[in-house]
Amino acid sequence: MHQMQYIIKTISPVVLTSISGDTNMVSTLDYIPGSVIRGIFAQKYIEKNECKSEAHKDPNFYNIFLNSAVCFTNAYIAKCNEKCTIYYPTPLSIQSVKTDETKFFDLINRGESTEQTKSVGKYCKLNGSSIDLKSADKSISFHHARSDRIKGCSDDGTIYNYESLDAQQEFSGRIIGTKEYIEKLFSLFGNSTNINIGRSRSIQYGQAELKFISDKPEELIPEFNNFNPGRLNETFVLTLLSPMILYNEYGFQATSISDIKSYLAESLGILKDNIDIFETFKKNETIERFVSIWQLKKPSEEAIKAGSCFKITINGFNENLKNSLVELQKMGIGEHTNEGFGRFALNLQENKEYSKHQNKPQDDKNKEDTKPDGKVPEITRSVIKNIVIKSFLNNVENLALEDCRGFCGNKEKLPTNSLLGKLELILNDSNSSEDFIISINKLTDTTKKKLEICRNKHTDLISFIEKSEAKIDVMRDLNLQLKNCCELIDLKPESDKELKTKIHKYYWLTFLRCMRKEKKKGGA
Repeated sequence: MHQMQYIIKTISPVVLTSISGDTNMVSTLDYIPGSVIRGIFAQKYIEKNECKSEAHKDPNFYNIFLNSAVCFTNAYIAKCNEKCTIYYPTPLSIQSVKTDETKFFDLINRGESTEQTKSVGKYCKLNGSSIDLKSADKSISFHHARSDRIKGCSDDGTIYNYESLDAQQEFSGRIIGTKEYIEKLFSLFGNSTNINIGRSRSIQYGQAELKFISDKPEELIPEFNNFNPGRLNETFVLTLLSPMILYNEYGFQATSISDIKSYLAESLGILKDNIDIFETFKKNETIERFVSIWQLKKPSEEAIKAGSCFKITINGFNENLKNSLVELQKMGIGEHTNEGFGRFALNLQENKEYSKHQNKPQDDKNKEDTKPDGKVPEITRSVIKNIVIKSFLNNVENLALEDCRGFCGNKEKLPTNSLLGKLELILNDSNSSEDFIISINKLTDTTKKKLEICRNKHTDLISFIEKSEAKIDVMRDLNLQLKNCCELIDLKPESDKELKTKIHKYYWLTFLRCMRKEKKKGGA
């Protein structure tokens, strides 16, 4: 097997449509799918050989684009200077410590951590015990929706948003297959060519340059240079470098551990019972693909998300199985591997702990994220403050929901709806958290007893309310970026009485309304 590595540099913003919950937002992927790369080469082949609607009858076209003889991998964000460094999806098992975002644990090798951790996301490059994180830069543009494109303006002022990958970014992937077929693909473009990809290519989006790193096919090597087949044994970690699509025995989409075992067993020629997957960090996602020749989307498919990882033991592991596993790594596992799906790495994560990679200092003219001179404009200050406050409220909302569920184990002992409504009225009439607690203490003994009956594992509801002031901390789990935002606009949330009152009220409104919903579920 041979390969050729390519680089795609965005010349203008690029929109690669992804699923979004907002009907007025066109979201973009943060990588270039292998299906898009395959489409670029297929279109060029058809144009050069004048195949048109008869392309499927051409033996070379059929083998390269339709018969899975060639694999077009996803192009991920890359940093290309003297050499090209590709950043692959971060394994889901690698998580950062909440209190120290420069420290990372690999939970699939380390096991559960006593410290609180959170998902890292983004893309990464692992080098020994160092992890280098990177993400694709995106922007949002506003456009007018118009029914009459000739008129050129909106009739009712309706707007929609385009999220796009920024210009001047580099993405890199590989084309994998036989030397003969890869040489045919190389001859279509030569070393470099301008291409158009994604949505709205006729206007301001989609211009890019595709170029190959070398001018001839090279022997295929694993995506990660640190892979050592000699260290591969019966227990290993399999990490997905791209989404994986599986079908079950009835031909339906599947994402279960059992189906992963079935594919792996069939690919290795062993029994499914000989495979044990005992550690899993897995997420699912919905994949959409567009077929330009149809001018239609394919039906969406459920896939296992890139970055998912599995700790696997194979009983009866031997040299033949090791060689089969290494070969399987070259072309991937699952369906549509020719479009870049099912790419995986073996034993990618070898360490239990990682530290954040420190980039070398650059010249001033090349530094990014440099704070401009002068005061922060008022409109910027207002936007940042709104973002920070919304983050506070999101944290407090999650805390309130978690605390409320602790009191809802026995729904028969929850306060009545009228009492919950009374507490909400008291909350709305209070000017501060202190006022709220004072008003609660003025309730009649009969009412207080109703609140004392409602308990979690540690205390009753009225005692919980009295001690809530210390528990609702606006700085709770505040990450480094938000702390920097607070410093940038001189916001001091721990001493902002108005903000603390707003957060306190939001906490208890969320708590009481959640309790009312839980009570309704119990039929009371």
